[in-house]
Amino acid sequence: MIKRDGFIKLGLVALFAIACIVFFLFYYPYHLFFKEQMQLFLFTSDYSLSYLYKPAALSCYLGDFFTQFFYLRGGGPVVISFTLCLEWLLISYVLKKTGTEKNALLYAFFPIVAEWILHCGLSYSLSSTVSLLLSLVFFVGYTWINKRWLAIFLAILLQPLLYMLTGSGLFVFNLLLLFYEYGHKGKFKEVGYLFLLVGFILPLLFRSSYLLTFEQAFFYPHKGILAFSPSFLLMLTVWGMSFYKIRNFTSDIRYVPFVIVFQLILLGGGIYWGANFSREKILSLDSEAYFGNWGRVLHLANTYKINNTTASYYTNLALARHGALPDHLLEYYQPASEGLFLPVNPAASPLTILFSNEVFFYLGDMNMSQHSAMLGMIFSPNNRSSRLIKRLAEINLINGEKEAARKYLRMLEPTLFHRSWALKRIALLEADTLQTASNKWLSERRGLLVNRDILRKGDNYPVSLELLVESNPGNKMALDYLLCYHLLNKNMAEFVQLFDRYAKGRMSIMPRIYSEALLIWLFNAKASEKEVQQYGISPDVIRDFANYTRIYEKDKGEMKLLQESYGKSYWFYFHFANMETK
Repeated sequence: MIKRDGFIKLGLVALFAIACIVFFLFYYPYHLFFKEQMQLFLFTSDYSLSYLYKPAALSCYLGDFFTQFFYLRGGGPVVISFTLCLEWLLISYVLKKTGTEKNALLYAFFPIVAEWILHCGLSYSLSSTVSLLLSLVFFVGYTWINKRWLAIFLAILLQPLLYMLTGSGLFVFNLLLLFYEYGHKGKFKEVGYLFLLVGFILPLLFRSSYLLTFEQAFFYPHKGILAFSPSFLLMLTVWGMSFYKIRNFTSDIRYVPFVIVFQLILLGGGIYWGANFSREKILSLDSEAYFGNWGRVLHLANTYKINNTTASYYTNLALARHGALPDHLLEYYQPASEGLFLPVNPAASPLTILFSNEVFFYLGDMNMSQHSAMLGMIFSPNNRSSRLIKRLAEINLINGEKEAARKYLRMLEPTLFHRSWALKRIALLEADTLQTASNKWLSERRGLLVNRDILRKGDNYPVSLELLVESNPGNKMALDYLLCYHLLNKNMAEFVQLFDRYAKGRMSIMPRIYSEALLIWLFNAKASEKEVQQYGISPDVIRDFANYTRIYEKDKGEMKLLQESYGKSYWFYFHFANMETK
C-alpha cells in the first residue's frame, strides 16, 4: 500500500512536470527567451562577488545561473518544471512536519499554482522561486536537528546569513519555524515570535549597507507584492492545516477529487488571467527576428493577423529583409508610419525602447541603432542584457571601432551560450578583417553606412533615410522605407518629390503601390498623358485606377463597395485609412 501511494504521488509529479514543459515549450516559449536576453550571466569572480552587494545573493545567483538556460529551445520549460516540482515536494514535506498527516502532496500544490501563473509574466524572475526554495531547504534542515534548543540557537545565529542568502525568504523561514514550534505543543512558541521580530529588524539594519529603499529591503529579490503569492498561499495552507477540524476534513479521501478540480480551475483561470498571449505573439516575432528567422517572422505574422503597432514593425522589417516591403505593405495592418519606426518618447514602454534599434541596424544607420540600443540597456533589468551587448558589439564592428567592439565582445566571452559567437568576432578583430573587408557580412553591412552625418532629432526619420539613400543609392531597403514612410502618412507631395529624385527611371519593375500613389498625384495635378508615360506605369494599373475612380465618384465614396476589389490598394488606404494606432 505504501509503495502504491508512493508510485501514485510520483506519477502525479511526473504528470505535472510534463504538463508544465508542454505549456512553456509549445504555448509560451518566447517569454522565456526574452528573459534570457535581458540578462548577462558571466563566469567571472568579479561578477559572482557583485551579488553580495544586494541581499538574496545566493537566490539571485542561482536564479540567474539557471535563467541563462532559457536560451535553449526547451531549456526554460525544463528548468521551470524542475524547480516547481522540487518546490512541490519540499512543501509537501513541510506540511507533514507541521502536522498534515494525509494528502500533504495535494495541498502543497496550491503555492505551485501561483508559481506557474507568475512565471507567465516578464517581471517575475527565477530568483524569486529560488528564494522560496532555499527558505524551504533551510527549514527542512532545521527540522532535522533533534535537539530543539540547538536548532533554535543555530537559527538565531543564522538570521543575518539567511537574509543575505535568501532576502525575503527569511520571513518564510521564520513563519514556518513559528508554526513548527506551535506543533510541538508550543514549547518554544515565544521564540518563534522573537524570530518574527528579528526578521523585521534585519532588513532595516541592512538597508543602508545595501543601498535599498524601505520597500526593496523587505521585498528583495521580489519585484512587487504579487511575487509573495506563493509564500502567502504556503503560509495560509500551513496555518489552515494547524487546526484539527480542517486537518481532519482534508484527510477525507472523498474530497480529494473536488480539491483537484478546484486546483485545476485555479490554474486554468490563473493562466487565462496572468498569461499575456497577445504579448507572447509580439515576443515571438521579436525573438524570431533576433535569431534571424525572417521567413518565420512572416509566417507568424500571416498566422496571427493582429492589429498591433509592434507586430506591424516586425512584419515590415521582415518584408524589407526579403526586398518585398512595397509589394505587400498594405496586406497587413499599418498604423501610419509607426509601423515602420517605433516611437521612443517618455510614454514609450521599455519593450518599445528595446525593439526600436532593430530597424536602424538593418537600414544601416548605426548611430541611431547605437543610440536606441543604449537606451534599451538603460531600461533593461539590472542594465545588463546579452542581446543588447551583442548588438553594440556588431555596431562597433561595422563602424570600425575596434577597441569598443573588443570591449563588448570580451564581456560576452565568459558566458556559456554567447561565448562562441563572441570568439568568432574576436577572431575578425585579431585578423584585421575590418580593413580588408574579406568578411561578406561585414562588408555588406559597412556598405550601407552613411558617408556624412548631420545634427538631427532622434525622431526625424525622413532625414535619416535620405542620408542613407544619398550615401548608397543601392540601399533598396532605405529607399523603400523612405517612400513608404510618406505614403503611410499620406504625404503625397514629399513622396512624389523623393520618388522623382531617387527612383524615377531606375526601377526595372515598379512596385504597384508606387504606381497607385503616383496616379493619385498625377490625376490631381491634371497631368498630361505624356507626363504619365514618363513614369512607366503599367496599363493594367491605369485601367484599375479609372475603374476605382468611377465607382468612388458614382457611389459617393461608399467604402463597402470598393473594399472587396480594392481593399489592399493604396487608393483605398488613401481614402479610408485612419491614423489610429494600437
